[in-house]
Amino acid sequence: MNELIIDKNDLLHNIEIIKNNNTDENYTIIAVVKANAYGMGLDSVKILKQQGIEYFAVSKYVEVLDFRKEYSDKLLLLTPYYDEEILSNLIDKDVILTIDSIKQAMLIDKIAKEKDVKVYAHIKVDTGLNRYGIKYNDVNSIINIVNNTENIKYYGIYSHFSNSLAKDEKFTKLQYDRFIKVIDELQEKGIDFKLKHICNSSAYFKYPEMHLNAARIGSAFIGVASNNNNLKKIGIFHTKVVKVQDVLPGDFIGYAKSYKVKTSMNIAILNTGYFDGVGKTLIDQRFSFKSRLKGVYEYTKYLFKTDYVYLDDLKVLGQIGMHDIVIDNTDKKLNINDDVYFYYRPTLIDSSI
Repeated sequence: MNELIIDKNDLLHNIEIIKNNNTDENYTIIAVVKANAYGMGLDSVKILKQQGIEYFAVSKYVEVLDFRKEYSDKLLLLTPYYDEEILSNLIDKDVILTIDSIKQAMLIDKIAKEKDVKVYAHIKVDTGLNRYGIKYNDVNSIINIVNNTENIKYYGIYSHFSNSLAKDEKFTKLQYDRFIKVIDELQEKGIDFKLKHICNSSAYFKYPEMHLNAARIGSAFIGVASNNNNLKKIGIFHTKVVKVQDVLPGDFIGYAKSYKVKTSMNIAILNTGYFDGVGKTLIDQRFSFKSRLKGVYEYTKYLFKTDYVYLDDLKVLGQIGMHDIVIDNTDKKLNINDDVYFYYRPTLIDSSI
């Protein structure tokens, strides 16, 4: 049986690094546990809670349902919903909602009045990512929302950086300035929020001056998407060897004859593949000229240099299949049923593992 192993001590180490990056004892870490807690599984919430983290966030309605099966803690839903039935269920489950329009706010207020309850919410401001949120230059809409809804308690306000890992800091600083300007304009109108947050994992370490009084931390828990080298990467994939065999020069390995054997060698077949998430990568969706140029360079280098890839020190031969990976076993000397371990990012591993 394949497994994804999460080292509890490594997670505890990362939590400590994250907490120590802000010395304010009243600072709020919002642990983003979307996507099955970044692949760690929702059991990791117990460890986060034991380390004093009390505020959590998810992205999808179905993630709310999974979280609420086990935990009753403060839960922020990052995605704004407009479906009346879903909103009604979210209110029943005591979820802190994200509001990004007058229309949505009025619908939530209507449902809350019918239920005779108060709903907590954060207002999201779009400072340049252009997904969710009220535009940074439309402060009047936020004022109208706050002043014209009786059953919503506005607990927080936040935005989201577009490219905080980039070396060029101009756009990140522009987004931050836009967000602060919104907060200042609202305060001039007597509108304030308990929590103010814009930092994600990468910005939390890179821009301490932008911490405000809360941050949303997700990928840093698994040791990625951050410029902090003290974090430990989490996620060891465990599988087994199901077959070993010799191959000869001129033989092909994998679909589409993706690897041609050059010298006599021994190969081992691992009982995993892209169905489990191994072999999938995050698609590069950056479309700037520099990113495209870098991509062309990397692919060109790959084209002429090699026709294999590595999983840690395992040389993968040929195209990864749905349930099979072929590796060079000539020097490894692995046998059938031997255990094989390699690092793999938990977010890419299927939740069935």
